[in-house]
Amino acid sequence: MKSKRTAFAATVTMAGFAVSLALAGCAPQTGSPAAASNPAVSSTADRTATLTIASTSTAAPEAPATGAVPASKVPASPQKHVTPGLKTFTFPDGHISFAYPEKWTVRTVLPPAGLPGVEAIVADDAGNELLTLANGVTAGCAGGPVSRQVLDQASVPGMKAPNGTEPSFGFVAENYGNGEAYFMGLTDPRSLKEGEGVSSWCNLIPTANGGLFTRVHFNDPGFPNHGAAKAWMATDQYAQIKALLLSLKYA
Repeated sequence: MKSKRTAFAATVTMAGFAVSLALAGCAPQTGSPAAASNPAVSSTADRTATLTIASTSTAAPEAPATGAVPASKVPASPQKHVTPGLKTFTFPDGHISFAYPEKWTVRTVLPPAGLPGVEAIVADDAGNELLTLANGVTAGCAGGPVSRQVLDQASVPGMKAPNGTEPSFGFVAENYGNGEAYFMGLTDPRSLKEGEGVSSWCNLIPTANGGLFTRVHFNDPGFPNHGAAKAWMATDQYAQIKALLLSLKYA
Protein backbone atom coordinates (compact mmCIF):
# COMPACT_ATOMS: atom_id res chain seq x y z
CA MET A 1 0.00 0.00 0.00
CA LYS A 2 1.28 3.44 -0.86
CA SER A 3 -0.12 5.27 2.15
CA LYS A 4 -0.20 9.06 2.34
CA ARG A 5 -0.30 8.85 6.12
CA THR A 6 2.71 9.78 8.21
CA ALA A 7 4.62 6.57 8.89
CA PHE A 8 6.61 5.74 11.97
CA ALA A 9 9.05 3.02 10.99
CA ALA A 10 10.10 -0.01 12.95
CA THR A 11 12.07 -3.04 11.84
CA VAL A 12 10.80 -6.50 12.64
CA THR A 13 12.39 -9.85 11.90
CA MET A 14 9.64 -12.43 11.63
CA ALA A 15 11.15 -15.86 11.91
CA GLY A 16 13.99 -14.88 9.62
CA PHE A 17 11.86 -12.67 7.35
CA ALA A 18 13.13 -9.07 7.37
CA VAL A 19 10.04 -6.91 7.58
CA SER A 20 9.91 -3.12 7.62
CA LEU A 21 6.67 -2.36 9.43
CA ALA A 22 5.11 1.07 9.50
CA LEU A 23 2.91 2.78 12.06
CA ALA A 24 4.50 1.66 15.32
CA GLY A 25 5.72 -1.80 14.51
CA CYS A 26 2.83 -3.02 12.41
CA ALA A 27 1.86 -2.71 8.79
CA PRO A 28 -1.21 -0.49 8.30
CA GLN A 29 -4.27 -2.67 8.31
CA THR A 30 -6.19 -0.22 6.21
CA GLY A 31 -4.64 -1.39 2.98
CA SER A 32 -2.89 -4.22 1.28
CA PRO A 33 -0.99 -6.52 3.65
CA ALA A 34 2.51 -5.81 4.88
CA ALA A 35 3.93 -7.98 2.13
CA ALA A 36 2.45 -5.73 -0.52
CA SER A 37 3.92 -2.55 0.92
CA ASN A 38 7.18 -4.10 2.08
CA PRO A 39 8.99 -6.05 -0.65
CA ALA A 40 11.27 -7.56 2.00
CA VAL A 41 8.54 -10.07 2.81
CA SER A 42 9.42 -12.22 -0.17
CA SER A 43 7.39 -15.22 0.98
CA THR A 44 4.05 -13.40 0.83
CA ALA A 45 4.77 -10.55 -1.59
CA ASP A 46 2.01 -11.59 -3.96
CA ARG A 47 -0.72 -11.33 -1.33
CA THR A 48 -3.53 -8.80 -1.89
CA ALA A 49 -6.09 -7.35 0.52
CA THR A 50 -9.23 -9.42 0.52
CA LEU A 51 -11.27 -8.39 3.54
CA THR A 52 -13.76 -6.00 1.93
CA ILE A 53 -16.01 -4.60 4.63
CA ALA A 54 -17.02 -1.09 3.61
CA SER A 55 -17.38 1.30 0.73
CA THR A 56 -14.34 3.41 -0.12
CA SER A 57 -16.45 6.55 -0.26
CA THR A 58 -15.21 9.25 2.11
CA ALA A 59 -18.42 11.25 1.89
CA ALA A 60 -20.50 8.84 3.96
CA PRO A 61 -22.07 10.28 7.14
CA GLU A 62 -20.72 9.40 10.57
CA ALA A 63 -23.85 7.48 11.54
CA PRO A 64 -24.13 3.99 9.99
CA ALA A 65 -26.33 4.03 6.91
CA THR A 66 -28.12 1.22 5.12
CA GLY A 67 -25.63 -0.42 2.79
CA ALA A 68 -22.52 0.96 4.56
CA VAL A 69 -21.45 -2.66 4.98
CA PRO A 70 -22.22 -5.19 2.20
CA ALA A 71 -25.60 -6.76 2.89
CA SER A 72 -24.10 -10.23 2.56
CA LYS A 73 -22.01 -9.59 5.65
CA VAL A 74 -24.81 -8.23 7.85
CA PRO A 75 -26.74 -10.93 9.75
CA ALA A 76 -30.54 -10.78 9.85
CA SER A 77 -30.27 -10.14 13.57
CA PRO A 78 -27.02 -9.00 15.25
CA GLN A 79 -28.10 -11.03 18.29
CA LYS A 80 -28.23 -14.34 16.39
CA HIS A 81 -24.73 -15.10 15.18
CA VAL A 82 -24.07 -18.41 13.52
CA THR A 83 -21.80 -20.60 15.64
CA PRO A 84 -19.83 -22.84 13.26
CA GLY A 85 -17.96 -25.98 14.18
CA LEU A 86 -14.34 -25.32 15.08
CA LYS A 87 -10.94 -26.74 14.26
CA THR A 88 -7.69 -26.09 16.10
CA PHE A 89 -4.44 -24.98 14.47
CA THR A 90 -1.17 -25.38 16.37
CA PHE A 91 2.08 -23.87 15.16
CA PRO A 92 4.77 -26.48 14.40
CA ASP A 93 6.74 -25.78 17.59
CA GLY A 94 3.68 -26.88 19.58
CA HIS A 95 3.34 -23.75 21.72
CA ILE A 96 0.79 -21.37 20.19
CA SER A 97 -2.63 -22.54 19.03
CA PHE A 98 -6.00 -21.06 18.09
CA ALA A 99 -9.50 -22.22 17.13
CA TYR A 100 -11.09 -21.29 13.81
CA PRO A 101 -14.31 -22.10 11.86
CA GLU A 102 -14.17 -25.56 10.31
CA LYS A 103 -14.83 -24.25 6.78
CA TRP A 104 -11.95 -21.78 6.96
CA THR A 105 -8.38 -22.75 6.05
CA VAL A 106 -4.94 -22.04 7.46
CA ARG A 107 -1.83 -22.20 5.31
CA THR A 108 1.70 -21.81 6.59
CA VAL A 109 4.65 -19.98 5.08
CA LEU A 110 8.10 -21.07 6.19
CA PRO A 111 11.26 -18.96 6.16
CA PRO A 112 14.40 -19.97 4.25
CA ALA A 113 16.02 -23.20 5.36
CA GLY A 114 17.80 -23.01 8.69
CA LEU A 115 15.79 -20.10 10.08
CA PRO A 116 13.18 -20.50 12.84
CA GLY A 117 9.54 -19.50 12.91
CA VAL A 118 6.45 -19.71 10.76
CA GLU A 119 3.66 -17.52 9.42
CA ALA A 120 0.00 -18.69 9.40
CA ILE A 121 -2.46 -17.11 6.97
CA VAL A 122 -6.16 -17.64 7.67
CA ALA A 123 -8.75 -17.57 4.86
CA ASP A 124 -12.53 -17.95 4.89
CA ASP A 125 -14.48 -20.61 2.98
CA ALA A 126 -14.42 -18.42 -0.15
CA GLY A 127 -10.63 -18.20 -0.07
CA ASN A 128 -10.47 -14.58 1.15
CA GLU A 129 -7.39 -14.09 3.33
CA LEU A 130 -8.62 -12.49 6.55
CA LEU A 131 -5.66 -12.37 8.91
CA THR A 132 -2.02 -13.23 9.40
CA LEU A 133 -0.32 -14.56 12.53
CA ALA A 134 3.45 -14.95 12.77
CA ASN A 135 5.01 -17.10 15.50
CA GLY A 136 8.64 -16.70 16.54
CA VAL A 137 8.90 -12.95 15.93
CA THR A 138 11.78 -10.87 17.24
CA ALA A 139 10.66 -7.29 17.10
CA GLY A 140 10.63 -3.82 18.50
CA CYS A 141 7.96 -1.17 18.09
CA ALA A 142 8.67 2.52 17.66
CA GLY A 143 5.94 5.03 16.99
CA GLY A 144 4.79 8.58 17.22
CA PRO A 145 1.83 10.33 18.82
CA VAL A 146 -1.64 9.71 17.42
CA SER A 147 -5.27 10.25 18.37
CA ARG A 148 -7.00 6.93 19.16
CA GLN A 149 -10.54 5.71 19.71
CA VAL A 150 -10.99 2.15 21.00
CA LEU A 151 -13.99 0.44 19.37
CA ASP A 152 -13.62 -2.92 21.12
CA GLN A 153 -11.24 -4.66 23.51
CA ALA A 154 -10.99 -7.84 25.59
CA SER A 155 -8.36 -9.73 27.57
CA VAL A 156 -6.61 -12.81 26.16
CA PRO A 157 -5.57 -14.80 29.26
CA GLY A 158 -4.22 -17.72 27.23
CA MET A 159 -1.38 -15.53 25.90
CA LYS A 160 0.05 -14.11 29.12
CA ALA A 161 3.58 -12.82 28.43
CA PRO A 162 6.71 -14.11 30.25
CA ASN A 163 6.82 -10.88 32.27
CA GLY A 164 3.27 -11.47 33.48
CA THR A 165 1.63 -8.94 31.17
CA GLU A 166 -1.66 -10.15 29.74
CA PRO A 167 -2.09 -9.02 26.12
CA SER A 168 -5.38 -7.65 24.92
CA PHE A 169 -7.52 -8.00 21.83
CA GLY A 170 -8.27 -4.62 20.32
CA PHE A 171 -10.09 -2.96 17.44
CA VAL A 172 -9.16 0.71 17.20
CA ALA A 173 -9.27 3.77 14.96
CA GLU A 174 -6.24 6.08 14.89
CA ASN A 175 -5.90 9.52 13.36
CA TYR A 176 -2.50 10.58 12.09
CA GLY A 177 -3.45 14.13 11.20
CA ASN A 178 -3.99 13.48 7.50
CA GLY A 179 -6.10 10.35 7.58
CA GLU A 180 -7.53 7.58 9.74
CA ALA A 181 -6.41 3.97 10.05
CA TYR A 182 -8.10 0.93 11.61
CA PHE A 183 -6.22 -1.81 13.44
CA MET A 184 -7.33 -5.15 14.87
CA GLY A 185 -5.35 -7.88 16.57
CA LEU A 186 -3.51 -8.66 19.81
CA THR A 187 -1.54 -5.89 21.46
CA ASP A 188 -0.01 -4.66 24.69
CA PRO A 189 -2.66 -2.89 26.82
CA ARG A 190 -0.71 0.36 26.33
CA SER A 191 -1.86 0.37 22.70
CA LEU A 192 -5.44 0.67 23.93
CA LYS A 193 -5.09 4.04 25.63
CA GLU A 194 -7.52 6.54 24.17
CA GLY A 195 -7.19 10.23 23.45
CA GLU A 196 -4.68 12.62 21.92
CA GLY A 197 -0.93 12.12 21.86
CA VAL A 198 -0.89 8.39 22.62
CA SER A 199 1.75 6.09 21.13
CA SER A 200 0.66 4.49 17.85
CA TRP A 201 -0.59 0.91 17.59
CA CYS A 202 1.76 -2.04 17.96
CA ASN A 203 0.47 -5.55 17.23
CA LEU A 204 3.51 -7.43 18.49
CA ILE A 205 3.39 -9.19 21.85
CA PRO A 206 6.25 -10.97 23.65
CA THR A 207 6.07 -14.72 24.18
CA ALA A 208 8.43 -17.30 25.64
CA ASN A 209 9.47 -18.32 22.11
CA GLY A 210 10.18 -14.84 20.79
CA GLY A 211 6.90 -13.09 20.05
CA LEU A 212 3.63 -13.13 18.16
CA PHE A 213 2.50 -10.80 15.36
CA THR A 214 -1.21 -10.58 14.47
CA ARG A 215 -2.86 -8.50 11.77
CA VAL A 216 -6.34 -8.45 10.27
CA HIS A 217 -6.32 -7.55 6.57
CA PHE A 218 -8.36 -4.47 5.67
CA ASN A 219 -8.79 -2.71 2.34
CA ASP A 220 -7.87 0.98 2.03
CA PRO A 221 -9.69 2.73 3.52
CA GLY A 222 -10.96 0.12 5.90
CA PHE A 223 -14.13 2.10 6.63
CA PRO A 224 -15.51 5.46 5.48
CA ASN A 225 -16.39 6.35 9.08
CA HIS A 226 -16.82 4.97 12.60
CA GLY A 227 -20.48 4.22 11.95
CA ALA A 228 -19.55 1.76 9.20
CA ALA A 229 -16.89 0.20 11.44
CA LYS A 230 -19.42 -0.31 14.23
CA ALA A 231 -21.91 -1.81 11.76
CA TRP A 232 -19.29 -4.41 10.77
CA MET A 233 -18.89 -5.28 14.44
CA ALA A 234 -22.47 -6.64 14.36
CA THR A 235 -21.65 -9.22 11.67
CA ASP A 236 -20.75 -12.90 11.86
CA GLN A 237 -17.43 -12.21 10.17
CA TYR A 238 -16.34 -9.83 12.93
CA ALA A 239 -17.52 -12.21 15.66
CA GLN A 240 -15.60 -15.12 14.10
CA ILE A 241 -12.34 -13.18 13.66
CA LYS A 242 -12.57 -11.83 17.21
CA ALA A 243 -13.29 -15.32 18.59
CA LEU A 244 -10.23 -16.69 16.77
CA LEU A 245 -7.97 -14.04 18.28
CA LEU A 246 -9.43 -14.52 21.77
CA SER A 247 -8.84 -18.28 21.52
CA LEU A 248 -5.04 -17.90 21.17
CA LYS A 249 -3.15 -19.92 23.76
CA TYR A 250 0.49 -20.47 24.64
CA ALA A 251 1.33 -23.88 26.09
